[in-house]
Amino acid sequence: MKKLFAFLILVFLFGSLSAQKVNETVTLFGKDQLTGFSTNISQATPEIVEQTLANKFEKDFLLKGSKKKGYYVYMNQPCPAFGDARYDVYFNTTEVGKKKNKSTQVTLVVSTGNQNCISFSNDPRTSRNIVSFLEALSSDVEAYKKTLRINELKETIASLEKDKVSLEKDQEKVQEKVNKTNEEMQANVATVEAKTAEIAKLQENYSETHNPTVKEQISKAAKEKQSLQKSQSSMQKSLLKMNENLHKNDKKRDEIIKLIEEKRAELQKIQ
Repeated sequence: MKKLFAFLILVFLFGSLSAQKVNETVTLFGKDQLTGFSTNISQATPEIVEQTLANKFEKDFLLKGSKKKGYYVYMNQPCPAFGDARYDVYFNTTEVGKKKNKSTQVTLVVSTGNQNCISFSNDPRTSRNIVSFLEALSSDVEAYKKTLRINELKETIASLEKDKVSLEKDQEKVQEKVNKTNEEMQANVATVEAKTAEIAKLQENYSETHNPTVKEQISKAAKEKQSLQKSQSSMQKSLLKMNENLHKNDKKRDEIIKLIEEKRAELQKIQ
């Protein structure tokens, strides 16, 4: 009767285990076959799941371990998530499935030492604790992914803010050049007008005197006026280019501000 009762308990437990998508399994650690437990985590890469588990063991439970034979290994340390004993804990993550059906398979082995691996047949209570731990893993992974996304958004926002400030400083410098060029152009226009008046006066003098010296003065003044006009044309082109840059930078700044607002809205939503 006791054997039958124990058998029924095991059948119930294994049935429950299957429904929870956590299974007892056998895995290779080097050449050694170890009994453990496995589950699949969807929508998460092996690296994400691996780091989630490593964080739990090393930051939450303060375990110290290393990588060995493709596993994270934590030897002879207390882990209250499983029980009151000291345990050897092994885990690895592997990508399984194809394309859209890809998921990450986690294999977790818990031993009481000397590769005496815990299973439902030798320690149902600790096995249930292990199952509960793995059942909560999907939530832990989502929490870790959320933390990563929050950090990523904060870094992106900081980078965008830095770009915005840098762009605004550049805009200020360009605007200063625009203002200076406008002032120079106004001064140039006044000088050209003065030179035009000077030439007109000289031409009037030459018409009356036909003085060769006055003729030379007219030629010199005309060359100076031409040089001033070329300078003004060059300044106009430079001003046009600077205004184009201001317009482009304004557009880019608006895009950055929009991105910052979008990232902040996403950050506020998930925090």
